[in-house]
Amino acid sequence: MTQNTKTSLSQWREAAVINAGALRSGGEAGDLELSRLRRAVATWGFFELQGHGVDQHRLQALFAAQRAFFALPDAQKLSLSRTATNARGYNPGELTKNAVDAKEILDFGHKPDPTADDNAPVNVVADGWNQMPEDAAIREPLWYWFCLCEPLAIEVYGWLLQALGARADAASLAEGHSSFLRLNAYANAHRPTQPQTADTGSDAPLGIHPHTDSGLLTLLVQNGHHALQVLHEGQWCLIEPQPNAFIVNTGDMLQVMSNDYFVAPEHRVLGSVGDQYRLSAAYFFNPPYEQVITALTPEGGYKNNDGPRYKGFTWEEFRSRRGAGDYEDLGEEVQISQFRV
Repeated sequence: MTQNTKTSLSQWREAAVINAGALRSGGEAGDLELSRLRRAVATWGFFELQGHGVDQHRLQALFAAQRAFFALPDAQKLSLSRTATNARGYNPGELTKNAVDAKEILDFGHKPDPTADDNAPVNVVADGWNQMPEDAAIREPLWYWFCLCEPLAIEVYGWLLQALGARADAASLAEGHSSFLRLNAYANAHRPTQPQTADTGSDAPLGIHPHTDSGLLTLLVQNGHHALQVLHEGQWCLIEPQPNAFIVNTGDMLQVMSNDYFVAPEHRVLGSVGDQYRLSAAYFFNPPYEQVITALTPEGGYKNNDGPRYKGFTWEEFRSRRGAGDYEDLGEEVQISQFRV
């Protein structure tokens, strides 16, 4: 049974606030920060990234455009609805582990040819194709943010590989990635009828039910009241980042690749209460669809010294099965535990 705490643990801030500038500097300072990063991810799975260099005005523009999108009439948003054949677009009824989340979302992702139309054959991928709002004042800041996140996610992924001691050729996973951005809006108006989980101390439904992220890593920014909680040592701990910082967590694919050294953290988001209105944007950095996911072989052998703990599988296989569970409630949502050796 888990316990609930409404305050973040002080040791998380002491151990898991990482400075990108120090990692970029190299030398002794870079090595020390890389060691801190390794410990933070191995212990918490979450860390706060400061000194990343992303202009805060771009963050403000993102949230302004995001707020404008979710304020559009329902008919306009529903015209961009996700479907069983296209996982990208708008959805007011997202599922997490077969439970409806109290939020609305817009998903859009990597385009193999950014110069071609969203629905051009070259940009129709395994997840589908982007469906973006027509208004350029909304669309362009959203897409700009996606493009800002891409190089930062690749850079963070490189640091995590270094922390694992993985061979350099593993960085090829960053090529042809299948990442996407999810815009979330949490408001009292988007409340499903199901009851709240008993241990949250609130009668509001959860904004996102407990889960782990399925990809390699996630870059998250938030606007509004703090509501993200991570399960740590049997307690739900509230994560309260500094303004303009990214919250980064690792996902299932990195857990497999690290052979359980970096365990994907279970987390959830509390629902909005009263007139609270909160926005967040999660950039999910994902492997190429055709990539076979298996344990990396760092210099000196596996981190856990007992050989691979998972059978190999492709990201497309895992992603398609996870998408079916999220959108249409087609049976049990796939988990990496189903691939354990």
